[in-house]
Amino acid sequence: MNGGNSWQIISPDLTRETYDVPSSVGIYTTNDMKTMPRRGVIYTIAPSYKDINTIWCGTDDGLIHVTRDGGKTWKNVTPPEITSWSKVSLMDASHSDANTAYAAVNRIRCDDMRPHIYKTNDGGKTWKEIVNGLPNDPINVVREDPVRKGLLFAGSERAVYVSFDDGAELAKPAIEYACYFYS
Repeated sequence: MNGGNSWQIISPDLTRETYDVPSSVGIYTTNDMKTMPRRGVIYTIAPSYKDINTIWCGTDDGLIHVTRDGGKTWKNVTPPEITSWSKVSLMDASHSDANTAYAAVNRIRCDDMRPHIYKTNDGGKTWKEIVNGLPNDPINVVREDPVRKGLLFAGSERAVYVSFDDGAELAKPAIEYACYFYS
């Protein structure tokens, strides 16, 4: 609150207390691995542009939490499809609505090379996967345009995609559309 001169803790550990070890870990699967301490970290933080007290957090072990009171209390709002060893690689809070957020989820550690982008419009109560039109390529980022509501950009290691309808359909190449809108 004072430019970094002092800090206060505003959350408990938001990572998984326990997790399954997927078969994709292969030779590294041991009984010791099943009992090791927490290994996750908060990987992405998305403060709301509309409400100073709303903050979204995603972890590299597949959890999404939200606070509506500036960090006093946190709620696990993870979609049930996101399992341990999934990485919530980036979250973006909507520029137009405090109840809307987007999450790019990378599941390559689970041998899942499909794209995963989730959207909530009700503060995390429900989530919808929005990957229509994307090829089988893991997505690492999703961002909402700061001005035009419903304009989304998503990125993989190989390409950038655009949606003009809030994720109902994603198409490539986004860079051509971005140049058009920002020129």
